[in-house]
Amino acid sequence: MTRAAADAVVRTRSTAETEALGERIGRAAAPGDVVALWGELGSGKTTLVRGIARGLGVPDRAVTSPTFVIVHEHDDGRLPLFHVDLYRLAPGDVPSTGWDEALSSGGVTAIEWPDRVATLLPAERLDVHLSAGGGDEREIKLEAAGPQARRLLEAAAA
Repeated sequence: MTRAAADAVVRTRSTAETEALGERIGRAAAPGDVVALWGELGSGKTTLVRGIARGLGVPDRAVTSPTFVIVHEHDDGRLPLFHVDLYRLAPGDVPSTGWDEALSSGGVTAIEWPDRVATLLPAERLDVHLSAGGGDEREIKLEAAGPQARRLLEAAAA
């Protein structure tokens, strides 16, 4: 795994490295944290969430893409994890998904496809932009919006 300057840019060379990055975020996570995961299909969003879950103490087997369920709640870690996938939704559909409940739960919310609801995203969040390289390589840009997100970014880039 290599790091570069910016808010933070991390390059991972394997699924395990991408999960390890997520795990650092999960270990640093506090109630109310939001992680917005930006990237194309296959860029590693769910892999990163699997790492966040591991950092929260959620069993690995529990995390899969919630594309057809929209919101997966994992309450078997030190904090609840709400894994939200908005790929199939229009912005007007969001209120009926459990979105508000996830954000106000006191848990950690990881949002895939946040571009679908960009105007509804909380101002305080960690934006994670994933780009696939060759094979399992990823370029992951982390941008903190607010002090809580800065804490997550620093933990991830450590």
